[in-house]
Amino acid sequence: MRRVMCLPIALLLATALPATATAQTRAMHRYRSVIQTTTLSTANGYPAVGGTAVSIGTLHTTSGGDGALIDRIAITGHPAPNAFDLTGSEVAYLDHGSVRDTFTGTVTVQSDGSQHITATGVVHGGTGRYAGATGYYIYNGTITAGSTVITGGSIGWVTY
Repeated sequence: MRRVMCLPIALLLATALPATATAQTRAMHRYRSVIQTTTLSTANGYPAVGGTAVSIGTLHTTSGGDGALIDRIAITGHPAPNAFDLTGSEVAYLDHGSVRDTFTGTVTVQSDGSQHITATGVVHGGTGRYAGATGYYIYNGTITAGSTVITGGSIGWVTY
């Protein structure tokens, strides 16, 4: 059976709000991120359907700075010999708080052994500056054949 790596999804907020503001108006912020993650642990026969994994990694955003990610992934389907469907949740830890999201996606194993990952995600809140955050993103990533590192990025928007 081919090994499927955990899906990193990431997101981050593109603009920082003044730290001194006490009553802030919510606004939509577009962003781009660059992400690298690797698998921390797997369970329940991962990557078989029903298997789970936890991945960790780093992210950098266009203007939100650097942060850390924790992804929790579940394999939900195996629609083709080279494809795995998944769902998951993620937390991005940033200087001024954290952002939580959920995602669905597909990992496709290529003929050369590399893997292409696509996902869409929905932001469901956060802490600190990002409390009550909402948003949406699209993620694309790759795993080079023989590697355990997933490199990718997301684009989207977050309102906070």
